[in-house]
Amino acid sequence: MRVWTTLTLLGSVFLLSGCNPNQYNTNNVENPPSGTSQRNNLPTELPTPIIQSVSGTPIPAVQGSYCWEGLCVDYAGDLELLEGITPVTLLVGEDLSINMGTDIAPDEFTLVEYVDGKAHRVSLKAGSFQLAQETGIHYYGAFARWSSPKDFNVSLGDTSFAFAVHLVEKK
Repeated sequence: MRVWTTLTLLGSVFLLSGCNPNQYNTNNVENPPSGTSQRNNLPTELPTPIIQSVSGTPIPAVQGSYCWEGLCVDYAGDLELLEGITPVTLLVGEDLSINMGTDIAPDEFTLVEYVDGKAHRVSLKAGSFQLAQETGIHYYGAFARWSSPKDFNVSLGDTSFAFAVHLVEKK
């Protein structure tokens, strides 16, 4: 039941974040660079997160629901997205960094770890966090949102993604 509550909550966040292209304020913007939108110089293509360990191991992310450039796409929840995915093996307690690959950082970024099907918020510091100290497979979900500089309640775009890691003891 708690898994469904969590999924319903995350789904509500996506729906309430808005994705109406008519809300974008493109006034007073002078020729944005090629490949960027007039929406505060965000890229026109959906950002792809770059996730890697301190040791340099890349961790692939599975794309979740998003609203970008007036297109909204809804996918299953994080745990369903990760079904059948082979987690990357890392050491317990290793640091991971997440970079959204944009010049403009999201105004909102939420990272959760799923433990026994329940979402637990993970604190990030400068885009990094420390993995758990417990061995086994760990599942994560993230949500990033860029807001209008004139009105935080107006979304310029958002994206969600999920990833999994298999933590092992240090040798």
